[in-house]
Amino acid sequence: MVGVLILLTGCRGRDRVHESGFYDRIAHGGYRNAAAPVPGKMAAVGNDTITAECGHESYANASKGLIVGEAGLHEDVFALRDRASLAANAYSLSEALRLEDLLRAEAKVPTHSAQQADCIDEFAEHLGTLTDTLVQADKVQREMDLSAFEDATRQAEDQQEKNQHQSEQSAAPSPR
Repeated sequence: MVGVLILLTGCRGRDRVHESGFYDRIAHGGYRNAAAPVPGKMAAVGNDTITAECGHESYANASKGLIVGEAGLHEDVFALRDRASLAANAYSLSEALRLEDLLRAEAKVPTHSAQQADCIDEFAEHLGTLTDTLVQADKVQREMDLSAFEDATRQAEDQQEKNQHQSEQSAAPSPR
């Protein structure tokens, strides 16, 4: 009798967990209907963060407080600390390039003080050193891929000509 009571309570308890949505939150890692990141949004937030920090800090202090890590990978070029949550946000190569462009434009805004503009420009230069190597490596990889594709195409054409020549020879009547 006690076993049946535990079995029935256990089943009802499981149903209540599913109904409450707790199971869904656990299964999806706490994220429900998380929207895909909008391209350029992280770069805009990073631009605002760096501009604000450069308004009252030197580049040396601001960079130590904001740049959490520099992985130097396509997926994670570097990580920038969020001023509100203090969480580290990893920037992909595309976002890092967008941020670099935004910072270069921001450094030229005439309303910024010379110190703030220099700080922003130093951030842009630093990001440039991180992204330039990756962009150059991508360029070399594309050239290698193109070269390999052209070689493969040439080999395929040669093989096709060889096959066609052999089929013409076998189709032609042999002289007796």
